[in-house]
Amino acid sequence: MTPLLDVQHMEVSYNGTPAVHDLSFQMEPGEILGIVGESGSGKSTVVKAAMGLLEGCGAVTKGDIFYKGENVSDGDQMRKMRGSAMGMIFQDTEGSLCPVRTIGDQLYESVSQHEKVSRREVRERALELFDKMSLRDGERILDSYPFELSGGMNQRVGIMMAMILRPDLLFADEPTSALDVTVQAQVVREMIKMREIYGTGIVLVTHNMGVVERMADTVAVMYRGDLVEYGKKEDIINHPQADYTKELLGAVLRINRDQCHG
Repeated sequence: MTPLLDVQHMEVSYNGTPAVHDLSFQMEPGEILGIVGESGSGKSTVVKAAMGLLEGCGAVTKGDIFYKGENVSDGDQMRKMRGSAMGMIFQDTEGSLCPVRTIGDQLYESVSQHEKVSRREVRERALELFDKMSLRDGERILDSYPFELSGGMNQRVGIMMAMILRPDLLFADEPTSALDVTVQAQVVREMIKMREIYGTGIVLVTHNMGVVERMADTVAVMYRGDLVEYGKKEDIINHPQADYTKELLGAVLRINRDQCHG
């Protein structure tokens, strides 16, 4: 089977200085990969590189990125796939949205860039997704401005907006880090549900090993731009080899499984 995402010997540099070194990993369709590490480890840089979102001074300076067997290392090619083939949940959805336009208006603008579609159809699709996420007040949410919603609700809006085009690959960059533990559990549960319903592969970037333990199939541990450990979640959690991984596991904030299934 062709991997969903295949990163081969990727180096990412800022102003010519490497920040991520010789990174390789593969993802199968529907797999959840957790990339974990402390601030400055390079984990968010990996997602930005894979999505073609590196800032002006950042660039992939070595290696290749393949999506379903197609080399998308070229930033222009990646940008064409962003949104339709690859979705993104940001750390702060509210901060990534326009504060003076409703959620519904911004959603329609986003979808209409990829499809010829009516406002009514976009709204119906959004309400269907909200229903799958057990959110019963979707009409109110779509008519709200981002600042009228809580941080947790904005993150759930971010999941809906990322999934409305049903991408096969979803990147989630620290999607729970600004939320309290109860709301973290809701967001985790809803991302898992998207995988169950649509078979979506997810790259989850986080510093929280508890979230990775709850969600991931495979784990990549990063430290100062290097991949220090990579493998099946059970092996990493139960038999860590690197001292740095052991330190991360020693500081786990675990999400209650009952909260995630409640």
